[in-house]
Amino acid sequence: MHPTIFQIGSFKLASFGAMMVLALLAGLFMARKRAPSHGITPDQIADVSFWLILAGILGSRLFFVAQEWKYYAAHTSELFTFQFQGLTSFGGFIVGSAVAAYVCKKKGISPLTFLDVIAPAFLIGHAIGRIGCLLNGCCHGQPAKSAFPFLAYSFENKQLNVPAQLYDSAMNVVALFVLLWLEKKYPKQGFAFGMMMILHGFARFIYEFFRAGASSTTIGSSPLTEGHVMALGIMGVGAFFALRTKKALVAG
Repeated sequence: MHPTIFQIGSFKLASFGAMMVLALLAGLFMARKRAPSHGITPDQIADVSFWLILAGILGSRLFFVAQEWKYYAAHTSELFTFQFQGLTSFGGFIVGSAVAAYVCKKKGISPLTFLDVIAPAFLIGHAIGRIGCLLNGCCHGQPAKSAFPFLAYSFENKQLNVPAQLYDSAMNVVALFVLLWLEKKYPKQGFAFGMMMILHGFARFIYEFFRAGASSTTIGSSPLTEGHVMALGIMGVGAFFALRTKKALVAG
């Protein structure tokens, strides 16, 4: 675990923040490269992405605070922070997508086309972001039963934990290549976005079985967590777009 890359005086470069910035830049680069083939200019992608990123960060923070409200109700001074800490990807995904769709409407850009363009970019960004989680020591897995390489990682508490972040990162990289392959077979509006939600949601569903953290609070006596439910919800919405597109393919 390396939460700090380097520190000069009072200035500290946090590994999590650095990886988040790298994730955003990598995703934006990929989206801009994909834009012309979808009839959108790179500048339009950058313009809408600016609002998407702001909304995504805000949504990530709001959902996390709501999720941990008991803590923040007793520590109100920690509600507002300018650091990449206390975020949840679900909130960023939901709020960011909604705001991006709204901005696209205002600018005369097809929301579904824009979301198709950024679908693979989201997966690579998420994969990079999870490496930031690993370096920071957050979102880690359950205590490990083995110290076998890649099955255990020593965090700040000296406890060996399963590096669930790496599992999630790897699954999203695989999902990226699967999505790019499927997109070529079914180049219809909305398909890439829908399949991205299905693949990402499936990866998150599996990840929740390994993770120990805020979203891994089990529901009653069931083995499912709040994260599992959210992942299923995302997969369901993704299936709506994918099936809608598949129906259009058959009809066409």
